[in-house]
Amino acid sequence: MTGKLPTQRKQFEELTKPIDRQLLARRALNVLAAIGGVFAIISTVHWLWPESSHSDSVPGNSSVPSATLVTGFARDYVTAYLTAKAGDEQKLARYVTIKDVKLPPVAAEFTDADVAFVKQISTTDDGVAVWTVTVSGLVNGATVATPQRTFYRVPITVLDGAPRASALPMQVAAPNVGIDFRLGYRNDVTWDSSLGKTAAGFVRSYLTGGADFALYVTTDCTEKPIQPAPYAKVDILKIEANVGGDGSNATAAEVYVTVAARTKNYTLTQLAYPLTLRSVEGQWRVSELPKIPLMQTRVNSPREDNSTTTTSTTPPPPPTRG
Repeated sequence: MTGKLPTQRKQFEELTKPIDRQLLARRALNVLAAIGGVFAIISTVHWLWPESSHSDSVPGNSSVPSATLVTGFARDYVTAYLTAKAGDEQKLARYVTIKDVKLPPVAAEFTDADVAFVKQISTTDDGVAVWTVTVSGLVNGATVATPQRTFYRVPITVLDGAPRASALPMQVAAPNVGIDFRLGYRNDVTWDSSLGKTAAGFVRSYLTGGADFALYVTTDCTEKPIQPAPYAKVDILKIEANVGGDGSNATAAEVYVTVAARTKNYTLTQLAYPLTLRSVEGQWRVSELPKIPLMQTRVNSPREDNSTTTTSTTPPPPPTRG
C-alpha cells in the first residue's frame, strides 16, 4: 500500500503544476507547421499536375472543327504533288518528308479539287492525331475530251495544331454509288384544294419576291422570301403529301412541291420544296421549310385518293441503287 504512494503523488503533481506556456506554444507551432506543409505539398502537386481539359477563352474557337485544318492541308498537298515536276522537290518539303521522290519532267494540271472523305482514325499515346483524307479532282482536265475525276487518299498527322503528311498520295477508286431512299409523300394533292393552293402559293411567293408571302405562313413562321427574287415565273408541276384526301381529315401535313422556275431571260430550273403545314382556323398555313424532305423510314400506308382511307401493313420496297 505504501509502495504506491510515491507514484500517485508524482502523477498528482504533474496534473497540478503550472502550465508551461512556452512549451505549449512550441508544440502548437510544430503542429501548424506540419499541417501547413501538407497543404503546401497539395498546392504544389495541383500546380504541377497537367490539366485534363483546357478551356479556350475565345468561344468561337470551339466551333471550328479540326477537320477544317486537316482537309485544307490535304487539298493543298495533293494539288502541290500532282502539279510538281522534276526540280520541285523542295516545294513538297512543306508537306511531307520523302527521300528520292521521282517527279515527271512536265508538270500536270490538277483542277476542281474537292474533299471526298475525311476521318480521324486514332490518337497516339503522345497526343498525335492520325487522319485519313481523300481528295478528288481533274488531272489535265482541259486537255482531254472527257475529263474523269480521280481520287487520292493521304494520311495526315496533327501535333500541336500542325498537320503533316506521312506518305505520298495513293490513287484510289471512286466511292460506291449510294442507294435511292424514297420520300414519304405517298398522296397526290389537288392543286385547287386549300392544301394545294397554300403550298403552291408559298413556293411561288418564296421564289418571286414575296409580295403576298404573309398570306401563306403562320404567325410563328420564321421563313422569309429570297431577296432579290431569283425567278420571274414559277409553274407548279406536282404537289404530294403524307396525308390523303387533300388533308381534309388532318390538322398537320408534310407536303412536297415540285416546280419549274424561270428567270427573266427564260432560263428554266426544276426545283422541289418540302413544306410543313398546319391548319389554322380552318385554313392551311406553312409553318416551316424543313432542311430535308420527309423520308420513308417505316411501314407504308398505301397511296390514298380523295375518297379512301384504308391502310396496309405491307412493308416498303427496299432501297435501290441508281
